[in-house]
Amino acid sequence: MGSISDKGFGKEGMGVGVRLGIEDGGRTSGLWMCEKFNVPVRRDVAGELQEFWNEVKHGRLRPHEFLEKHNVMLQTGLLELLDILKGTSALHFNSTDNKIGIGNDATGADPVQTDLIGASKTYIAMDSGWPKTRTDDGALGYGVWQSKATFGTGDANYAWNEAVIKNTNVSSSKCLCRAATGWGTKTSAATWVATHTLTLS
Repeated sequence: MGSISDKGFGKEGMGVGVRLGIEDGGRTSGLWMCEKFNVPVRRDVAGELQEFWNEVKHGRLRPHEFLEKHNVMLQTGLLELLDILKGTSALHFNSTDNKIGIGNDATGADPVQTDLIGASKTYIAMDSGWPKTRTDDGALGYGVWQSKATFGTGDANYAWNEAVIKNTNVSSSKCLCRAATGWGTKTSAATWVATHTLTLS
């Protein structure tokens, strides 16, 4: 398993993007995970993605590498969340609009950034059933919101240096978070799975 290189508050690599000034030390944190499989899955072929996940579920297919990275919460994305909470925005990070984006720029993450920076970038829709909360999966904590997307043989075949969670509704186009990942270069011979877990505590 890959190691998490940085911890703390503020910019790139920090485990907590926002510190709340309350007695119990409430916080918001985001963790990215990348699972690398040496199999070419064609997402546009009916049933192939489902067959891939069935093989993973039954232990017949395992990732050859598993990496983790903490992210930075972005100001525009946090504002969008607060507007959703107060009812002034209906642009939800749901199964239709929520996507995971992967780019090739290695610039360190900063809260003032608004999207992927690289010249190469790909946004992939959620896997079936995601995003999830404890309502959908009792194994998740009460303050957990999780997104997952599978990048198949034809997706994002370049250096995976950055990742975002993005609301791709044309009226929003807001990114919730960004990480400078440094996960290596994906090729068409591989399928990589990106999972993001947001925890409020």
